Amino acid sequence: MKKKKIIFLTNALFIKTGLSRNLKAILKEIYPLDKYEIVHYCSGVSENDHNLDKYPWKTLGSIPSNPADIQKIQSDPHLSRMATYGGYRVEQIVKDEKPDILWCSDDIWAFPPDKFCDTKWAKHLNLISHVTIDSVPILPEAIQQAKNSNFYSWASFGEKEIKKVFDKENFSSRYNLGTVNGAVDGECYKPISKLQKSELRKKFGIEKDCTLFFYLGRNQLRKKYDSILKAFKSHKLQNPKSKSKLLFHCSWTEGWPLTRIIESLEIDPEDILTTYVCNKCKEFKISRYVGEQKDCECCGNKKCVDSSSVGNGVTDEDMCKIYGVADACISVFTSGGFEFCNAESMMCGLPLATVSYSCGSEYTACDSVFEIRHIESGECQTGFVKAEPNINDIVKFIKKIETMSEKDENEIKIKSIKWAKERYDSKVIAAKWMEIFDSLPEVDYTDFSFDDEDRSNPNFEVNLNLTGEDFIRSLYLGYLGAEYPDEAGMRHWMQRIEQGEDHSSIASLFRNISQQNIEKQEASKGRDIEDLLPKNGKKNVLFVIKESLGDTIISLSLLEGVRKQYPKHNIIVCTDPKYFEVFVGCDFVDKMIPFYPQLEQELFVIGAGSEKNIADVFIMPTVSTQKHLNYLSNNNPEL
Repeated sequence: MKKKKIIFLTNALFIKTGLSRNLKAILKEIYPLDKYEIVHYCSGVSENDHNLDKYPWKTLGSIPSNPADIQKIQSDPHLSRMATYGGYRVEQIVKDEKPDILWCSDDIWAFPPDKFCDTKWAKHLNLISHVTIDSVPILPEAIQQAKNSNFYSWASFGEKEIKKVFDKENFSSRYNLGTVNGAVDGECYKPISKLQKSELRKKFGIEKDCTLFFYLGRNQLRKKYDSILKAFKSHKLQNPKSKSKLLFHCSWTEGWPLTRIIESLEIDPEDILTTYVCNKCKEFKISRYVGEQKDCECCGNKKCVDSSSVGNGVTDEDMCKIYGVADACISVFTSGGFEFCNAESMMCGLPLATVSYSCGSEYTACDSVFEIRHIESGECQTGFVKAEPNINDIVKFIKKIETMSEKDENEIKIKSIKWAKERYDSKVIAAKWMEIFDSLPEVDYTDFSFDDEDRSNPNFEVNLNLTGEDFIRSLYLGYLGAEYPDEAGMRHWMQRIEQGEDHSSIASLFRNISQQNIEKQEASKGRDIEDLLPKNGKKNVLFVIKESLGDTIISLSLLEGVRKQYPKHNIIVCTDPKYFEVFVGCDFVDKMIPFYPQLEQELFVIGAGSEKNIADVFIMPTVSTQKHLNYLSNNNPEL
C-alpha cells in the first residue's frame, strides 16, 4: 500500500524555537510507525547546511545555495524574506517531491497567499496551514488562508475569531477549520524528584528556602519581562525579608534591555538569574547575569558561554531540569499564539500565572492556573488589540506561592499535569494530526501541469489619485495580480512614499516587475535552454546581446576575436529573435538562441554551485557593471 507523502514546512529541528520543538515532538511519535513518507522542508536554513544530514527522513533547506539565486535574493529584501520562510523554493520543492500533503506551520505572514494557498498547485494537493493567531482584528491574509486551505490554529482563540468572521460574511468553506495545539514531549517534560531539585539548587548556589519564579520566552517586545520585574520590585518593597528570585531563560542581547531595567528599578542583580549555555560542550548553568562571551568552567574553552538563545539553547532533558529547579512560572505577554512555557511548566507540575488574552484564555480555563487580569490596548501601526497585564495580580501571585502550603502545592501539581497532558502531550497531538492526514485524499500528479496562469498585467492603468496603502494595494493587484500583498512588501513601498518618492516612479517600477514576470512565464513555457544548445560534445561560449539593432550590428566586429580565443568552442549568440537575421551568414557563429532573462546572469550560465552549466565562457559586451557580472569565465584581456 502506497504511503502518503507529507512535506513538513517549518523551522529546522536543530534551531531552538517553539516551531522546531513542536515538529520534533510530533515526528517522535509518527516516524517510528513507518506510516508516511516524510520530508522536512526547513525554513531559515541553507539547502547545503551540514546539519540537514542528521535525520533519518529527507530534509531540505529553504535558502538556495546557487550563487545566482543568492545574488538575486540579496538584491531584493522581499525575496530574501521569502527564502527565509520557504516561499522562494516551495513550488520547486512541490514539483520535485509531489506530496499528498504540504503541512506549513509558522506565523501567518510566513505563507503569503500568492505563494501558497492561491497557487494552482496548492489547490491540487492537500494544503494544511498550521498558524499562530495571537491578536484581533484578524489579518486579511489569515482569512484568505482559512478560506483556501485546511486551516488549524495553534490555540482555540484563533479558530473562534476566524469563525466569527466567517459567520459575519455568511461564508461556508470546503476546507477544514479547527485547532491543533502545540505538541509537548510528555516523556521528557515531567516533574523532577525532590532530591534532584535539591542537588541542582546546590550545584547552582540557589538557597533551599528561595522561592524561584521562572519565565521562558524569546526576548521580544510582546513578552512582558518589564512587567515581571516591576511586580517583583513591588513585592520586595512590600516584603523586605522575601527570599524570592526570578529566573529568565532567554537571550539578554535582544529585545528588552534587562540589565538597564534592573538597574533603573534598583533591584538587587543577585535576585535575577539566567541560564547560561556553552556553545562548545553544551553544558548549562544558572547564575546571575554577568554579560556574554564568558569562559566555560566545564570544558575550559574561552569566551564560549552566553545566555540561552535560539541558536545556542539546551536539550529538552536539560530544559526539564531548569523547570524543575523553579517553584512557579509567571508567563505574561501582550499576545501569544501558543506559549510553550505555559504548557511545559504545567506538565512539569509548576503553578502557572498567565494573562487570559489570546492563547492565554485557553490556559486560564484550567482552575489550577492563576489568572493575571489585563486591560486591552491598541498597538501602534498594526492596530492589533494587545493585553497589558495587571502588575498587582503578579505581585499577589508571588506572595501566594511564597506562603502556599505543601498540600495546596501538590493539588495544583496533580491538576495541572493531568489537564495539560490531556491536551498537549505529543501522543495526543500526533494522534490528532494522523487523523487529519488519513482523512485527506491521495494526490495524483499524472495529468497535472504546474504551469500557473500568470496574473501579471503590465498594461494595467494605474489611478495616480489614490493615496497611501490604497495606492500600493492597487499596484499589487493591478500589475501583479496579488490581492493580499505581504506585510514586508507593503512596509517597503509605504516607506518610499513617506520619503517623498513620486507615485509615477513607483508605478513604473511595478510595471517593470510585471513585464519581467510575463517574460519569465513565457520563458518557462518554451523548451528547456539545454534543448536549444548544440549536441556536438564541444564546450560553449555564450555571447549575450539582448538588444538593440545598433548594438547587435556593432557586436559583429567582436566575434572574430572570440573565435580566435576559443577555436574549439561553439559560439552561441543569445539575442531577441527579431535580431537573428543580423547574425545569419556570420562564419563565427555556430548557433543562435532566444534571449531569456536568466541568461544575463553569468553565475547561472556557467553553473556556479551546480553540476550543470549552459556555457563555459560568458560574454555580454554591452554590460560591465557590478549589477551584472561579465568577467569570471572570460580570462582573455584582448577581447
